[in-house]
Amino acid sequence: MRMGASASTPASYGSESTKSSPRQNRTPRNEDLVFFAQLTPKGLMEGASEPHGSPASSSSRPKQAAAEYRIRFFNFNLGNNSNFSSLDELQGPGGRGRFQDAVMGPMADGRDADISFATFVETRLPMRTWIRDYLAAHRGSRLDSLLSQNARREGTQNTRSRLRSFVEGLAASYNGNLKSLLLFSSGEFKEDPNSKVFGRLTEATIAGLPVPNPKKAFMGRSVVGQRGEDIRFSFVGAHFPIAKLASALEDPTVDPLHGAKIALARTLRKVLLKANRRQLTDEKTVIFVQGDLNSRTVLRGTEVHDALLELLDDDAMQAAIMHELELPPGRWREVVPYSSVNDLPVTYKFHLNLACSTFDDELGPSGGDSSETGSPCSPSTLTIGHVIASARRSAEQSASSATDNDIKPPERKTSKPSSASLRSAQSGGSSDIYRRTMTDLGPDRLANWGVVFKQDHFRAFRFPACADRVIYWAADSLADRLSWELPRGGYEVNHAQLGSDHRPVSLEVVLRLAPAALRTSRNLAFATCGLVEGVVSPSENELPDLEDEGLVSEDDELQGRQSLPEDQMKRTGSCAMFISSV
Repeated sequence: MRMGASASTPASYGSESTKSSPRQNRTPRNEDLVFFAQLTPKGLMEGASEPHGSPASSSSRPKQAAAEYRIRFFNFNLGNNSNFSSLDELQGPGGRGRFQDAVMGPMADGRDADISFATFVETRLPMRTWIRDYLAAHRGSRLDSLLSQNARREGTQNTRSRLRSFVEGLAASYNGNLKSLLLFSSGEFKEDPNSKVFGRLTEATIAGLPVPNPKKAFMGRSVVGQRGEDIRFSFVGAHFPIAKLASALEDPTVDPLHGAKIALARTLRKVLLKANRRQLTDEKTVIFVQGDLNSRTVLRGTEVHDALLELLDDDAMQAAIMHELELPPGRWREVVPYSSVNDLPVTYKFHLNLACSTFDDELGPSGGDSSETGSPCSPSTLTIGHVIASARRSAEQSASSATDNDIKPPERKTSKPSSASLRSAQSGGSSDIYRRTMTDLGPDRLANWGVVFKQDHFRAFRFPACADRVIYWAADSLADRLSWELPRGGYEVNHAQLGSDHRPVSLEVVLRLAPAALRTSRNLAFATCGLVEGVVSPSENELPDLEDEGLVSEDDELQGRQSLPEDQMKRTGSCAMFISSV
């Protein structure tokens, strides 16, 4: 932690107002509403000029130095690859040096980090020897303290069933594990030993029984600042489930974007619920969640969306996530403030051993010959917008070529479909629009990018996506004092590290905590009954022990809504709202 630094960087935000959100919430009827318990007396701010707030007044207020925290994030999804035998084999960001060099090395602006947080998803890598050697060699270094977590070990400590512990051990050896390393300066921070977080995210069943899988979980450790304010940072490594989200993308009877957002919202609520039980949701704590969050690209007619991006910008969905948790006003946010799906980097789904290279798409319908024009992809080369634009351009060129040769091109709807026509078009399976887009890209371009497309076995959730992210939850009173600087401009994807269908992602952040509010966040006003029913799980109050044991799957939670006693329900209009039994 440092005071008063303000060097300019390629990207920064939070210190001044940005463009207001174009999304307007309709005013529902009274019988449709479940009012959010944390609504403050002042109500909604008027004239907000930021996506989630408005600038605070600064009239005649003396300026004070802001506390500064320099944080580096690393995420490796190793795809259960057994070829890696040591952390020393992993590359640093952008292929620069080794992982250990990157952990200890200076950030892009030449200054050291205060904290490095690394998450390893679907990993078989041993950690003990590396940790022992690191601590022995870096006792006098900047990052001289290290906390590690292991989902398989956490699961053993959080279960009373020997059989379940044994099953988790088998799952870890087959599916890989979730591990994390939190390195920090003991001169700046100390561990909060009472704030460990762990939760299972069970989605698979055998003979109707949920099977805990250590790779689908979340776990976190926390540190508290020792100078200035006692701000607390909780670092949670996570691997979110995909089954419900994948089903939503392919179900012709539902809006795929809404279904995908609901799936993510349910998981984020579980994280927040566990954090709340550990008293981490106060007004002095920032909860970072990093890992494979399994967000997906959603194609809906001519529209392109990212599930997580849309969820974070949905006030009603955010209110449903926090429903009746008795939290201070707050919300989930992404550390990198992307405003468009087009700018998101692709982190999934790649060939295991085929690196990405880029080329000039204007060279021709096929994008040119990679052997003549190919070069290694930079961290910002391949984005969702690049994928979509290339597919559309290729489709237009193919149609034009067919017309020039008096060949009638395949019929293709180009106008934005209505909701009814969209569902009708999806009746044969909504993977069609994803498969058609991948086909339009062509095998040469896909090979240049290193992107996987198995046409005969393709599913919608395997479309290129930005799955590996860093988000955070903070109370509005704290978030309004935060400003962020991104020395490398945002996420940095390492296309040189192979061996998985995900590519490693890193992020450098300079976080500043101002002594007073820089803006005023808009309050979350309400959540509709339908959203509350979709996001809130009955097992939170009815079966807390079973949920902690990993004995409740998502299907069990859905079925639980059909069997709750009437005294556990509160009727509001035509829908049921689940209320706490406490």
